[in-house]
Amino acid sequence: MELNIGAIFISNRILQDKYPPKWMYREEPREEGGSGWRVFSGDEEEEFLDNHDNFKLVTADQLIAIDDSLKTNLLAPYGFSFEKDNNKWKIVDAPEQL
Repeated sequence: MELNIGAIFISNRILQDKYPPKWMYREEPREEGGSGWRVFSGDEEEEFLDNHDNFKLVTADQLIAIDDSLKTNLLAPYGFSFEKDNNKWKIVDAPEQL
């Protein structure tokens, strides 16, 4: 089943260098058609983060193909962030109004 939540902003550390996703957060989308999700390997340095060429937009299904353990995280509302530790995703931050 396809998960249509909009485009996901993902680090090339994951896409090209094959590092596993370990940090993700969701904010209100800045671009039309975006999901608001930002996904990182967790070891990106400031210089890497400052270069937009180091990121790509992917679909939820493309991201799930890389790591299916984060599928349920993708359904979380704006304001959530997750970190993967010991192969388990943990909520790091959640909106106060929930």
